[in-house]
Amino acid sequence: MYSETVDKTKNTLDSYAVQKLDNCSYNIDCEGNYNTHYAVKSQNCIDSYFIYDCVNCQNCYLSSNLRNKQYFFKNQKLSKEEYVEVLNEINLGKYSSIQKSIKEFDELLENYAIHKYAFIYSSQNATGDYIHNAKNVKRCFDTTDSENVAYSMRAIEVKDCYDNQGVGFVAEMIYESMAATKNTYKDYFCYITLGCRECEYSFDCRNCSNCFGCVGLTNAKFCIFNKQYEEKEYHEMVAKIKEHMNEMPYVDSKGRVFKYGEFFPYDMSPFGYNESNAHDFFPVTKEEALAQGYPWKDKEKKSYNPTIESINLPDSINDVTESILNEVISCPNNGDVMTQCTTAYKITATELQFLKLKNLPLPRFCPNCRHYQRLKYRNSMCLYDRSCMKSGCQNTFKTTYAPDRSEIVYCEKCYQ
Repeated sequence: MYSETVDKTKNTLDSYAVQKLDNCSYNIDCEGNYNTHYAVKSQNCIDSYFIYDCVNCQNCYLSSNLRNKQYFFKNQKLSKEEYVEVLNEINLGKYSSIQKSIKEFDELLENYAIHKYAFIYSSQNATGDYIHNAKNVKRCFDTTDSENVAYSMRAIEVKDCYDNQGVGFVAEMIYESMAATKNTYKDYFCYITLGCRECEYSFDCRNCSNCFGCVGLTNAKFCIFNKQYEEKEYHEMVAKIKEHMNEMPYVDSKGRVFKYGEFFPYDMSPFGYNESNAHDFFPVTKEEALAQGYPWKDKEKKSYNPTIESINLPDSINDVTESILNEVISCPNNGDVMTQCTTAYKITATELQFLKLKNLPLPRFCPNCRHYQRLKYRNSMCLYDRSCMKSGCQNTFKTTYAPDRSEIVYCEKCYQ
């Protein structure tokens, strides 16, 4: 629930960019964790809270850069009895305790934790961030099991691809497309194509081949604008259309020219800039978006009648009864445009059951605002040239950590 970019995960809520989690919450860029909460860039950890860059750890709290450790509190080893006693004193079932821990966790990340220049593992010749088992990838993000890829985000099992988002699960030679998946090949300028081959400027097509400007087709081939042609006529017509696109290109309101070879123009998008992933990593105001010619989605007016303010919710989850399911809770951000705030939210029965089982307090913000709170633990998709911060090291690298940030950033060798 309330999560994004989640793969092979169950019984988990309020997480982002995670894989193979079970019974977790507030995990960001984590994999293989169980019953772990408020974790960032950690893998295969169990029964832990507020951990950063920890691997194969169990019963750890407010710690960073640990490997194969157990019963660690603020990076200090404790006995099992001492650890249990400390956690009982903190009482993570209280919202006030969680807020205090979040503040300490943020201080840990900013001033003490060692940050690897990029989250890149088992890869060769790779620049970007969040890359695993890849080769020859340039300025890519969230890329796994791929080769010869550039300028792409969330590329999984792809090869020889350029300028894409959300492509994968065996895709090859995809260019300027989104959501081209499931054995796609040579799809250009497409949006949501599954198992398609050599399709261009098409949308929501499945198992199609040689289709141009088509929408919603299945098992079709040699189609233009959803009309069937013979193979020879198809290729002749497509060549004429491409020539026409170059001779009389589309020009948007800002004078940008879109000839053949460009993705669909911004003003044709069915989504506003603020409804897309672009707003997550490159937030702009409505005025800034419109000035660039990007569409903007104005918030719909809601007629919610909150029955309780989040500040008045019980501090401890132990004091929460099922009557909370009937409450309409006001969000403190009160409709903030930048976080897509919904102004109010409810607690569901499944969510309440999870929070009581895990002894975690009720959330105080709506799901959208919580999403943007999690994004603070992710760097933007901008790369900077920096040097290793370890004394005496002269190694340089490209990183998403801006030069003016205070975190301790190391090169691969010093980090290891």
